[in-house]
Amino acid sequence: MTDRQLKKLKRSELIELLYYARKEIDRLSQENEKLRGSLDKLVGEAISESAADGGTES
Repeated sequence: MTDRQLKKLKRSELIELLYYARKEIDRLSQENEKLRGSLDKLVGEAISESAADGGTES
């Protein structure tokens, strides 16, 4: 959406845009948190496996 289009919107339309933008930010934040948790788990497993192998690479 261009600046010109934004300037033509009514206050209620701008509030609606902000509402949906906030919902999307919240959804993406939750997804990010979930993915970070999965990544931390995988990194932890990789470190554990590496330590179990004596730290040697194949």
